[in-house]
Amino acid sequence: PAEGGGGVKGGALAERLRGPIGLEMQAPWAALLLWGYKTVETRLYPLPAELLGREVFIVESAEGCAGVSAVSDEVAAGTPGLRILGTAVFSATDPYADRTSWEADEYRHRVPPTSPYGWKDGRLIYGWEVSTVRPFAEPAPVPAMRRAVRSIFSLELPEEGGASRFPTLKSRLGSPPRADAAGSIPTINLSPFVHGTPEEQQRVVDAVREQCEYIGFLRVTWDDFPFETVAAAQDAARRLFNCSEQEKHRWSKSSIKKETSSYTSTGYRGSGSTENNKNRESWSCTSPDYSPLAAAWGPDKEYFLGERGQQHFALDPDPQVPWPDEARLPGFRAAVCEYHAEVEELGKVLLRIFARVLKCEEEELLGMADKHVSAMNLFSFTMGEGGEVLPAHADVSAFTILSHDTSALAAGSASLQMLTPDGVWEEVHGQPGCFLVNLGQIMQRWSNGRLRATVHRVVPPKGGEDGAKRQSITFFQLLNYDASVSVLPECCGAEHGPAKYEPQSVADWTENRLSGFYVPPEKRDINKCWFNYNADAYVVE
Repeated sequence: PAEGGGGVKGGALAERLRGPIGLEMQAPWAALLLWGYKTVETRLYPLPAELLGREVFIVESAEGCAGVSAVSDEVAAGTPGLRILGTAVFSATDPYADRTSWEADEYRHRVPPTSPYGWKDGRLIYGWEVSTVRPFAEPAPVPAMRRAVRSIFSLELPEEGGASRFPTLKSRLGSPPRADAAGSIPTINLSPFVHGTPEEQQRVVDAVREQCEYIGFLRVTWDDFPFETVAAAQDAARRLFNCSEQEKHRWSKSSIKKETSSYTSTGYRGSGSTENNKNRESWSCTSPDYSPLAAAWGPDKEYFLGERGQQHFALDPDPQVPWPDEARLPGFRAAVCEYHAEVEELGKVLLRIFARVLKCEEEELLGMADKHVSAMNLFSFTMGEGGEVLPAHADVSAFTILSHDTSALAAGSASLQMLTPDGVWEEVHGQPGCFLVNLGQIMQRWSNGRLRATVHRVVPPKGGEDGAKRQSITFFQLLNYDASVSVLPECCGAEHGPAKYEPQSVADWTENRLSGFYVPPEKRDINKCWFNYNADAYVVE
């Protein structure tokens, strides 16, 4: 039966729920819940009170038909098509009051309006609030289990140890290398790596390795940190976002009358214009110092101007970047280019450090990014806009370099949150005098899963006056479009085990990850788009 176990009440139900309990969820929803994308599970019945605050095993079953359970009331141990992906703790189980509250909460429960599990007048839907999650380090075979009620099963597991008998991502990682009142993200000074002795350089490499093997977030600084460059770029961004909507849309790709089919950077995007621009506006550029005329005379002409290159670089006379008018925003272009040059140089230093972490030659990683197609985005968030900004995800980059506006004009609380190995969301605050760095899925692939792309999300800022702005500048370090995102030879084999990821080029890999978002919204399954986008971050050992 789809909702087996009906009619079990009182003491009989309490008895069935005494031991280890599993909740059956179809793919891909089990993984989406355990990796923070779905934070409210919805059912037509409340979670039994006995299970509130308890760890519940998440049993993944194959994707199937709505309302039809493919799982028998009694399941033998090791049944194919079933596996345990981790545990979750639910803190509340309340019904939605009406359609309005249900629709307003879609960014948490993720049930689309067209789903048969969606809102229907006259029936109650309960929201089970997720408080913590614990993904397993590897999926576990399902034990023997028996349906207790609906999609809830009692599991035949030894009582000793409970969920702790399964290795989780947290248990594999052990204790964090550094943690203090400021949170789980240390600040590492890179000056000894750039200017120090071999021993001093190795200490920096070790500090980066220890942090990134635990959680892929860190802050970096150096002795002559470019305070003025960062402040000038943040000021330029603020001046742009304070312009009128009509002016800002003039500085977008869509406003340019192009003469070729080659690439031009996106430029301005308004709030709500795309899936990743919910409740924020942006201005973005790729290779802002690129010149089509110079490329035509350079040694890498085919790379930039060939058929594949035109997907990332402009052909003359089209612009690479839709720059704002200099007369309207004086100094904007200079400030953005200077900031881009600074983080581009930082990217080279970080690639050298990660090459040593991964035991490969520095020139190997630097050579993969000497003509990179990295994007840099200026983001602005407005106070008072609800919902979400960006769902839980891991970046499609090698790493991402970010600075927050920390001036007196910055408003509200931190918008960035990361999912810690403890399975809780931790706010990531901006700090002056450093850049925030988080690892992307390319680094996870290169390292064969040793360095993890940490899942994070962006939420609306709080605590400022409605209409006030909060902003950040984000540089996504990508590679040359023809480089490899395959596991490095130094990270697989006899010592490290077989490669967990299929060999792919940057171009093919990014197309696979992003293609679903280009499907027209009426035909798009947005939840599967995000599942595919995060596919490598969800890969477990």
